[in-house]
Amino acid sequence: MIDVRPEVKTEPDVGLRRLIRANVVTVVFEVVVPMVLFYGLRAAGVSQWWALMAGVLVAAPYVLWTIVRDRRVDLIAMVTLSVLVLSVVLGLLSDNPRTLAIREGWTAALGGLFGAWMLVTVFVGRPAQLTMGRAIAEVKRGAEGAAAWAARWDTDPRFRRGLRVNTAVWGAVLLASAVVHVALVYTLPIDLISGVTTAVWFATLACLVCWHVWYLRKEDLDA
Repeated sequence: MIDVRPEVKTEPDVGLRRLIRANVVTVVFEVVVPMVLFYGLRAAGVSQWWALMAGVLVAAPYVLWTIVRDRRVDLIAMVTLSVLVLSVVLGLLSDNPRTLAIREGWTAALGGLFGAWMLVTVFVGRPAQLTMGRAIAEVKRGAEGAAAWAARWDTDPRFRRGLRVNTAVWGAVLLASAVVHVALVYTLPIDLISGVTTAVWFATLACLVCWHVWYLRKEDLDA
């Protein structure tokens, strides 16, 4: 007899889906919505300054809501909120729209610093991908599964080499992307900054994710 009962999702499955959904929502509110709002307002004849300020103001409430919802201020939320506040302050002190566009450059620079840190961990201590991979494994497999995955570091030379290579690729690409991103922010016309930098960011991220998935499967590193 065929069992037609719906599949019951395990707790790790639910946790992973919740994590993915939260990241998608963050990208939508902090990247996509401000960009769409900017070009929509520009098409309606609104000045560059106000169109950029609207993007800043629409992103800030979402960040504040995540802090209230989670009842804690994590590093990403703190950095994002500080950049938004600084953007508003700079915007009020100057009517030059590039002072608001600078937010894009600073955000990219922070990504570059993260990439540089990842590169450092390849040679000093344990690679960043071990820490991040364990967090993902805990969501997918639970605490015991995550501990078993991380324990391979002590016994499997291929595992150690693979994590170092993957961490180095992520760090190098993030650092290079930050340099390109900042250069674009300071050289492109104001109206092109949001669209071009967002397209470059998504393309870079897509390439990194494809590499990540392929390499983890190739080297049996999947958390």
